Amino acid sequence: MDIIFGPVQSRRFGESLGVDLSPKLKQCNYDCLYCELRGKKTQSEMQEILEVDEILEAVRQGLAKFPNVESLTITANGEPTLYPYLYELMLRLEDIKESKQTLLLTNGALLWEPCVARACLFFDKVKFSLDAISQNVFKKIDRPHKEIDLDRILKGIYQFSADFKGELYAEILFVKGVNDDAQEIQEMARFLAPMPLKRLDVSTIDRPPAYKVESLSVSELEEIGKIFLRYQIPVFVPKRTLVKKQENLELNREEIVKTLALRPMSQEDINTLWSAQSREILESLVKAQKVKIKSINGVNFYALES
Repeated sequence: MDIIFGPVQSRRFGESLGVDLSPKLKQCNYDCLYCELRGKKTQSEMQEILEVDEILEAVRQGLAKFPNVESLTITANGEPTLYPYLYELMLRLEDIKESKQTLLLTNGALLWEPCVARACLFFDKVKFSLDAISQNVFKKIDRPHKEIDLDRILKGIYQFSADFKGELYAEILFVKGVNDDAQEIQEMARFLAPMPLKRLDVSTIDRPPAYKVESLSVSELEEIGKIFLRYQIPVFVPKRTLVKKQENLELNREEIVKTLALRPMSQEDINTLWSAQSREILESLVKAQKVKIKSINGVNFYALES
């Protein structure tokens, strides 16, 4: 089972080994317009649940194969905080991760739950998403499960930001004509201003999305970033750059499929990070029509065929 994927070179967190808590299928309480994964009906809890021992063994094997990664990114084919044994996993992960940092990527929807928040306190870094502050925009962009309550989410994020002792990050992904209204942005800035954020990433669609939506330009993102700066929020507006370090990662067919299923990768990143043999396997997948090439904002990405 492909619990481990990557390593993935992140423009903001360096080289990381991914840990997928839902490798078989997408399990999420959101169905975001911009998601890199295929659209799927939302759910309030996981139906397919891995044993903690199985995840830990996969992490051990992954770290043995890629000992030089900087961090372990806990994510999911969906939302990782839906995993019911997250507290036990993080407690036991402390014994095997050595000096690796742990990073959680979450939509933040369950941080109000005490058991979830307690598990998340184990992480070295937590990055939550905030795509909207008003109910109508929230429902339009994140398409949440019917049991999701925005007010409860916001209170949970605020309380977690006060309790968490690690590095706290936030990300807002803007979709043209959906959540880029000036008033919405101002309200999000006011909400985030009191929090001890290490950084706010202001981004837009730069990989093939689940639904047909439009991205913002870099100049538009920079103008939005200025609004958050007025509230003394540290802002980062990402710009795609080539990775200069040649990694020559050896990935087999299954590992390539798993990596692309979770995160479409640009042609430039693949040429830099993957070995020649791995790239040959990729091309065979393209010829077999298992993988296709998509162009987003002038950048070619390899992604699984729908």
